[in-house]
Amino acid sequence: MLISFMAALPEDTVIFLRRGLRTDPGMFERDVETLAGLLRLEVEWHQPEPTERTPGRSSVYARDISMVEQSDLVIAFLTLDDVEGGYSGSSHVIDKALAANRPVYAYSVDEFGTIERVGDYDPDELYVSLAPTVPHV
Repeated sequence: MLISFMAALPEDTVIFLRRGLRTDPGMFERDVETLAGLLRLEVEWHQPEPTERTPGRSSVYARDISMVEQSDLVIAFLTLDDVEGGYSGSSHVIDKALAANRPVYAYSVDEFGTIERVGDYDPDELYVSLAPTVPHV
């Protein structure tokens, strides 16, 4: 599903990926980076940049807001825990995208790699033909 979606993206697409300030990217993010490289898509890593105005955890939220402001479309992948009431960085990005009126497609990924669409917001249906089509929960 992810491979066919990324393969259909325009060649000038830039994939934004999140990473922590002091932590390595997760396996999913590294896999997306590898796939993007194979498809010759540009990847841009975004990590928190603490400043006097946005110290500590505030810099994480500032990073998320900046990523959304620069995005035309947000595709988010969540764990089942996040979907069932947890809150994560991905959840924060979705919230900020909705607040900024950006199209959003959200997917859950379980421990076996099964992906399901759990929500979307694309009122003008600008990206409905590009968004990965998997069963909607």
